Amino acid sequence: MNSFKSFYLFALFLGGNIGLCFAHALYIDTNSEGKPGEVHNVNIYYSEFADKTHEKVADWYSDAADLELWLVQPNGTRVLLETQVKNDHLSASFVPNEKGIYRLEISHTTADVAEGTAYQFNAFAQISVGNSGKTAPIGTKSPDLVLVQQLPANNDQTKTFTTYFKGAVKEGVSATLFLPSGETKTLESNAEGIIEFSSNEEGIHFLEATTYHKSEAGKTKKEAYQAIWRAATQKIVL
Repeated sequence: MNSFKSFYLFALFLGGNIGLCFAHALYIDTNSEGKPGEVHNVNIYYSEFADKTHEKVADWYSDAADLELWLVQPNGTRVLLETQVKNDHLSASFVPNEKGIYRLEISHTTADVAEGTAYQFNAFAQISVGNSGKTAPIGTKSPDLVLVQQLPANNDQTKTFTTYFKGAVKEGVSATLFLPSGETKTLESNAEGIIEFSSNEEGIHFLEATTYHKSEAGKTKKEAYQAIWRAATQKIVL
């Protein structure tokens, strides 16, 4: 997508810090509460949080639509969910059979490489089923960059998240909070990997954590790269 690459070039113009610009990212849209034995629906969008636009699936960057959506059950069992292509999103569903906190995970490194940099999109959502707080820990099968909300929440306005990098809590991860009003706040995880925010605004908030490793070489299924940008997102409704 030309718009995505233009964000990358703009970042280079600003000094190579990709975190300075707001690029498109994947996010998971689903109800944060579910009921045992009932179908729970999930949608996945490729969006620009700053202007709240959704791209048509046919226009998603590279092979982003080939992502895998994993359901992590409270007991740790991982299930690959089938996705269906709609006009501007992918859809999926599952039926929770036990009480606890279910986690949805996406981690997709796109096949195309822009100016030597690979793009990895990570997205998360958590669904509370019943009155149990049982949840599977982050482990070796989790995505590289993880952003998960601590549940149950402290209160309606204050939300707490933990950032992980390759299975361990990670300090110093930069994040941007997108508020319903269009304002943004810059946050950073502390020594325990914690990001906490309070908001008096009602409506949809997005939290996007990003990392950039300029000397982490590798190869996608299509091309070699010398650097990698990772994003991890969650949608929050207050």
